[in-house]
Amino acid sequence: MSVNRENVRVYISNILGGLSETDRHIAGFILGQPAQVAQMPVSRLAEAIQVSEATIVRFCKRIGYGGLLDLKAALKRELLEESEQPLPVSPDIFLDDSRNEVAQKIALTLDTTVKETIGLLDMKVVHPVVDRFLTASRVLFVGFGASGLSAMEARDKMNRQGIDSEAYTDRFTMTLKLANLKQEDLVVAFSHSGETPEVVNAFRLARKAGAHCLAITHNLQSPLIELADTWLLTCGSAGPFQGDSIATRLSQLFIIEFLCTEITRHNLRDSASTGLSIKELLIKERIKRESSGE
Repeated sequence: MSVNRENVRVYISNILGGLSETDRHIAGFILGQPAQVAQMPVSRLAEAIQVSEATIVRFCKRIGYGGLLDLKAALKRELLEESEQPLPVSPDIFLDDSRNEVAQKIALTLDTTVKETIGLLDMKVVHPVVDRFLTASRVLFVGFGASGLSAMEARDKMNRQGIDSEAYTDRFTMTLKLANLKQEDLVVAFSHSGETPEVVNAFRLARKAGAHCLAITHNLQSPLIELADTWLLTCGSAGPFQGDSIATRLSQLFIIEFLCTEITRHNLRDSASTGLSIKELLIKERIKRESSGE
């Protein structure tokens, strides 16, 4: 399954935790000096990082590029596109920041999170994922801790879409309910790390039953990804006083909202009023139902 690698630095930043020590060293150099890397031949880059040329080529291929030239071409495109954009202020929060500065930096973190989540989305995958939701007999969302809140939010939104959905957020219920899965069911797992034992075990039960597994996670190199049939990547970095919860939760919630919107668009695609917004179409549908006494 493909992953969107067009946003080079966002992509590399979000897979950093799953890389080997050597690969992290190379990735760190690329993230720290993207403009220089985009212009360097492999020999100079190898000398600067103090690894062999072959190691750099293997790194590029391991993370999904055809080689160094492919990675550099993508990096040049990215740098060119943002060359006229002003650099944002740092989202890091410090003890001597004013309350207004804290509020502005949190807002910057939220804005950056949404943009990075969009950057990680592979739009070619979205259509088949939406089809899975529409054709599944049941959709079962699983998550633990903070990700459990996302699972419950997804359940509520999908039920409002008319999609039969449930959410399980504790080990006992996950094990009990997922033991009765069928092949027609869809299991959607939320886990920022992709390593939460309860959620990984839920996917093992789902695979045993033959149900389709969709992972929504930050970690491309994780047990959850290994068990998944399909996945969507979230981002998640935050300042020193924020932990990872605000970015993680927002990224997950954005994907839920995006999928629900795509399902709504699918359900309204046969409407004759193609020039109207989704909000206007939904209002028309509601008025129509109320007028007919449904």
